[in-house]
Amino acid sequence: MADYSSDEERFAAFVNFFKDHKNTLLISFLAIATILISSISYKTYNTSQNLKAGEIYDTWFVNLSDESGSALVDKENFNKLQENYPRTGYAQLARMIRGSSLAREGDLDAALIDFKELLDVSSGFFGNDMLSSIAKINIARIELSKENYSNALEVLESFNSGAEHPLVYEVKGDALVGLEKNKLALDQYSLALENSQNESQKSLLKMKINKINN
Repeated sequence: MADYSSDEERFAAFVNFFKDHKNTLLISFLAIATILISSISYKTYNTSQNLKAGEIYDTWFVNLSDESGSALVDKENFNKLQENYPRTGYAQLARMIRGSSLAREGDLDAALIDFKELLDVSSGFFGNDMLSSIAKINIARIELSKENYSNALEVLESFNSGAEHPLVYEVKGDALVGLEKNKLALDQYSLALENSQNESQKSLLKMKINKINN
């Protein structure tokens, strides 16, 4: 390591170092500045998007909850959310609510479209894991009711096997029963039973297991 006998020598060494590495230092500085500016811009953009989406969502939800609300206004606000702010939590929550409502009303085809759209926009690096999981489970349950058992299993394959909710195991079991793969179905029902904390779900699972064994 170099020894400097005076402040002037230290300053001269610093100047010489800067001269020798000025291109590298300049590039590094520009790279850091670009990252910082991009990060701030992205956060500002997201905040703005969420604020605008939140206003439309509130209007949509109030109209939806009002028995005398206009179906046309409801549709217009929903479409605004999906077309202009599809990646926001507000748009995805609205999609989930509408999909669930359509499923309860028996319009399974329309509900399936909504949940597939929800899965598409909520997946990926910047997605929402919770809404993505909800979408997968609902898609699988709709496919089950339509007797598309292989489709139901396929959509659940991407779940982390070490961290699955008991409902995922149960739906997998139902799909396997539909495919007449009873031994595999028993394995899934057993996993669901082991992980479930809900007594009513446990009772239902025991009934399904007994039905296969008998």
